[in-house]
Amino acid sequence: MSSTKSIKRRIKSATNISKITKAMEMVAASKMRHAQDMALSSRPYTEKMKEILTDIVEIMRQDVSHFLLESPRVAKGAPSKNLVIVLSSDKGLCGGLNSNLYRGLESWQTDLLEKNPDLKDTRFEFVTVGKKAKEHIMKTQRFLLAEFPSHGDKPRYRDTIPLYDTIYNSFENNEYQKVYIVFMEFISTIVQRLSVRQLLPIQKEEINETFEQIMLEEKSVKFKFSKDYIFEPDVETVFNQLLPKYLGLYLYHIILESIASEHSARMVAMKSAHDNATDVVKDLSLEYNQLRQQKITNELLDSISARMIM
Repeated sequence: MSSTKSIKRRIKSATNISKITKAMEMVAASKMRHAQDMALSSRPYTEKMKEILTDIVEIMRQDVSHFLLESPRVAKGAPSKNLVIVLSSDKGLCGGLNSNLYRGLESWQTDLLEKNPDLKDTRFEFVTVGKKAKEHIMKTQRFLLAEFPSHGDKPRYRDTIPLYDTIYNSFENNEYQKVYIVFMEFISTIVQRLSVRQLLPIQKEEINETFEQIMLEEKSVKFKFSKDYIFEPDVETVFNQLLPKYLGLYLYHIILESIASEHSARMVAMKSAHDNATDVVKDLSLEYNQLRQQKITNELLDSISARMIM
């Protein structure tokens, strides 16, 4: 049985851990709310731009053409390549967030190759954001094209430009057939779900789906676009200018969601650690009091026995 001194030391250690994890929980909660606010505040602008692009696609019909909408043609004999962007945290102490990301990445790539046998000779290259993603890619001996640190707790749009330029320039130079992005999507405070999205080429179907949603929301059968927009110098030029900007905003929004997921996972993990430490303190305090009571009882019995002998 442990001595009262050792139990007191353990109580002190558990109490300190409880205080630290509580402080970390509160900090993570504050950062999570800020990341949520940033993600929500950027959403209306992104959605409005997507709405305008949708309208332009409807106007142009089959004349829509941009290299961001089409997979590059692979030269005969040249290997086909896909680029995968993986977003993770720089730090740990966020529960199973990064582990779930790793497992999801492995499962997605395996399923993709099983469902598409023609991709068996396709080379997958990776760009990581966050130290944890880089460590996993290096550990699994994949080809790492580029690495970027996490964008911090309060990323600005311009902070994501180096990552955007890497993606945009690589695709413009016909280096990759497709570009995917893998991250933990923010669903709620306690739920973060793996999300794998095709970043490039931008799928026209996605824009058309948005168009249908807008039609339902507006409860109108037909838009008269000519009355809503005046394009200068022409609709094609406006479309060609807006599409890259939309891609940048879409990427920025995904990064904000990833950061919100990280902080919410850390908050939940620290709350769990705080609760566990509190339970340990209670159990140790009970054990300490029982030992102390037993010690006092033994001392009383010894005293009574000594007096009876006298």
